Amino acid sequence: MRSSQLASAQPAAVTCSTTPASYSYDRHSYCLNSYKATLTSWSPQGAVLGTGVALVSATATLSAYSGQWQESQTVTLSEATGTVLETGLGMTLTSNCTAACTATVPNPWAGSRLLKLGQSATGNVTFLSTPGAGLVSNITTKYDLKVNQPGTTPINIDATWSNPHTVRCDTTFVDNTSTGCVISDVRPKLELSQAVYGAAAATYGFAENYLIDHWGSQANPVQRLADLTTQTGNRTATCKGGASRPFVTLPDTVPGDSCDEYPFASTYQGGTNGALCADVIPQLESDGIWHIYQDLNAPAVTFNEPCARGHVPLTQNSAAGGKVGNNNQNERIIDLEKYLVVITV
Repeated sequence: MRSSQLASAQPAAVTCSTTPASYSYDRHSYCLNSYKATLTSWSPQGAVLGTGVALVSATATLSAYSGQWQESQTVTLSEATGTVLETGLGMTLTSNCTAACTATVPNPWAGSRLLKLGQSATGNVTFLSTPGAGLVSNITTKYDLKVNQPGTTPINIDATWSNPHTVRCDTTFVDNTSTGCVISDVRPKLELSQAVYGAAAATYGFAENYLIDHWGSQANPVQRLADLTTQTGNRTATCKGGASRPFVTLPDTVPGDSCDEYPFASTYQGGTNGALCADVIPQLESDGIWHIYQDLNAPAVTFNEPCARGHVPLTQNSAAGGKVGNNNQNERIIDLEKYLVVITV
């Protein structure tokens, strides 16, 4: 009926932008490049004695299994004139955060660090988020750079800024005992390889690419459903006794055959009456491509179906289901959150 031939997808890692004063980020990390603080030193009589430019850069990697993360921070005196060129400037950098979060180590170095032109100071700060069991916290990290020069009055003694991207931490996994954090601005992905998950991945790829709703695509992401009881009801409605048209296994055609539904039962898009689904048989042919065949026990596929039921060996069905659950925790996909499904070769 249709062939499923898909390109490989390569995961992207965050790369710090070359644009000054900009943040880069992915689901699990963020990076600040050269936030600029310009300082002018005045004499008590109001004469300009010197100027300096401090650049602040930072990187952090979040943990999907902890509410604690470190941020590496660097301050560099990149430009200096007059007395600033002669004496340098003292730099004190302090971090804090909002919501159920504390900067347990707020300063990357103790006290004020004197920097002369071209010199840098580097250190780590530590943030800790402690949302209550079953709760979610949306956190903003904030920063304050204080500058001093003995014997003068800096016009800009403080430079303050915030991370524009929310760090979201939750304690909603493993019976509400596991805390983890991500950048919630980035839509999570579930990646499933046909080489690993076989007919299961081929079924999902067929449904996403060819059925009318294209669930899991950029245009129509699926939404995680966390409630286990509702998941069981969805699975029953699509693949088991709740379907008004039973799914007929084909063990002679598909050894260990089982019903694998898409959209997943663990999404709000799952749970459609299986009688309305496209029943298909994925087969890996000698050309190395998964071909999708019509199940002759079911109505002809029109591609207007809201769901698919694939004839999938139970081992592949179970493995793919385990991957979905693990990915939810690895990506900290919370209830109702939308995510993409990416099928690769």
